[in-house]
Amino acid sequence: MRIGRDILQLTDLLESFLRNQGEEKFHYSELSKVFKRLGRLDKDKYREYIKRMPTNILGDILLDLSDRNLEDALEVLSLKKLINSIKHLESDDATDLLEDIEEISEELAHQIMEGLDNKNQEEIQLLRSYEDDHAGAYMQLEVFMANHNETVRNTIERFRVLKGNGELENISSVFITGDYKNLVATISLDDLILFDLESPFKEILSKTPEKYRSRYVRDTDDIEEVAKLFKEYDLSVLPVIDAQGYVMGRITADDIYDILQELATEQMYNLAGVDDDVEGENRAMDISRKRGKWQFLNMCTAFFSASVIGQYQETIEVLPALAVLMPIVASMGGNTGNQALTVMVRRLGMGEVDNTNWDQSLAREMIVAVTNGLIFATLVGLGSFLWFDNYKVSMVMSVAILMNFTIAGLCGTLIPILLKKLNTDPAVGSSILLTMITDALGFLIFLGLAKLLIF
Repeated sequence: MRIGRDILQLTDLLESFLRNQGEEKFHYSELSKVFKRLGRLDKDKYREYIKRMPTNILGDILLDLSDRNLEDALEVLSLKKLINSIKHLESDDATDLLEDIEEISEELAHQIMEGLDNKNQEEIQLLRSYEDDHAGAYMQLEVFMANHNETVRNTIERFRVLKGNGELENISSVFITGDYKNLVATISLDDLILFDLESPFKEILSKTPEKYRSRYVRDTDDIEEVAKLFKEYDLSVLPVIDAQGYVMGRITADDIYDILQELATEQMYNLAGVDDDVEGENRAMDISRKRGKWQFLNMCTAFFSASVIGQYQETIEVLPALAVLMPIVASMGGNTGNQALTVMVRRLGMGEVDNTNWDQSLAREMIVAVTNGLIFATLVGLGSFLWFDNYKVSMVMSVAILMNFTIAGLCGTLIPILLKKLNTDPAVGSSILLTMITDALGFLIFLGLAKLLIF
């Protein structure tokens, strides 16, 4: 009953959108959420309404859908409608959608590509020619430029016409170019109204050259470095130039937000030892296989830690209290190490730590680890004494906690730094390496001290 009401509510909303196009504005993200939910509740209704969506918004909706929803949509949408939908997208979004379709059906993606005009094909081929980590792969080719000899009045009039024809969207700046289309300056549209309309940009820029000096990125720059630039200077847009200084496109803040979200998700998954791409799928066996390789490695490290305990089996048999207290040492050391590890991975990802200041971060984490080690060594030692009434056991626990906290802070900081120096993602496998070290050394220190000081 409730499902029926939900379906009716969703279809009513879609009907309202279709009836009132141009009068009542719906953002594509709102419609995407409706289709995602409708796809789970009633696949037939989902297919019916996805076919009725106008092409001027259909591409944005498809781009925001899950792989399964997109696959269902492709089964009912005509080739002509898909082609027209991609034509309405900006170049970077058109490229992304075509790549998503290609993952589902290479043949369909090829047919769509063939149906696009030469300009669209060239734009998509250009964007796809870049490596995934290059800035050029994320740029929009739709830019608004003005020659430095052009007057402000002419530029404003040209912008009005282009905007009215729907050829430009989300434009906040005009890129000023020289005689050879090389980037000279970036001027916000807000500033245009402050200028003398009859003055050419060359004259305006000659008076305040530094004010409108353009920040830019190369098309081959690493996209993570570009994201840091946006964050550092609170930018809304950056022009992208090639090796000769010609303007090729632009990267906007909304693209950077998506990239930062992807990077954060990737790091979070990597810390947990799972694959970002596979977790987005619905095939349980694929997810199981990918997670299994990390669990296998974790099993091996657990056996290594167990082998350390095995070396002190006779000691544990003589004093069973050691078996009771032993997990406390490993658990608290592991938690300390994971705190340092998480902070360091994030700081490396945000560019806050590099070859010039990593030692400062290490010193800070060591101070924190030793300080907390002293505090909790005292608390754990006192608790152990009250529990077992054995000052030797209490002393062993206190020393073991302090040493394991220190080692955990050291390893939690150094492991991601060393992986970064080896050109490896510092998040991948760091937690498993850290767990192996803190567990094995924690057991070794605790049981070794017990054998040395008690027996």
